[in-house]
Amino acid sequence: MDNGFIQAMRFRHACKKFDETRSIPADVFEAILESGRLSPSSFGMEPTRLLVVRDKKKKEQLKALCWNQDQITQASELVIYLSKIADMQSDSNYAMWSFMRKGINIDRIKAYKDERYKGFLQANGYIDSQSIFQWSARQAYITASSMMNCAAYLGVDSCAIEGFEKDNVEKFLALDTFDYQVALIMTFGYRLEAPKRPAPRISMNEFVQYI
Repeated sequence: MDNGFIQAMRFRHACKKFDETRSIPADVFEAILESGRLSPSSFGMEPTRLLVVRDKKKKEQLKALCWNQDQITQASELVIYLSKIADMQSDSNYAMWSFMRKGINIDRIKAYKDERYKGFLQANGYIDSQSIFQWSARQAYITASSMMNCAAYLGVDSCAIEGFEKDNVEKFLALDTFDYQVALIMTFGYRLEAPKRPAPRISMNEFVQYI
């Protein structure tokens, strides 16, 4: 079925050259941000926070830490995806708040927190900052995927950027990496030119197997 969403997925590509003369309208960018806010996350913990960088000098400084990729300064919007670390521990106040807002009975929260959630973390080896970051960052990618797809549906281009100096970017942002770490960087804007050919994709038969 070739509906509007599938057409948008075919429109989307990793945009390497943005039109610096075009800005994303405020209401369109708000819709893209909202699609990220509404994205699913494991246990509904919402561990992702977005940092939108608009200061031109900061963009130039960040470009140097992102392998000098032109998208950093060319794109209309630059978004940094931050992943919670300490708050994802089962004994954090954030975890307690997250469970309380789900409407879980206060008498059941301790059992849920200490058995189900803590048990999940331990069973999967999410026991230190580095392992928790790996899990938390995967939630950021879900958020980023929603935003890229929403952007494409609205005719906005994007490019996910993994090529950056993580430690140096975190130092530049003055992050306490006990609390947050950088998972991903994303640029949004309008393509300078159309792709020369559609992005290659494997066939459906190779992609899917029914058992």
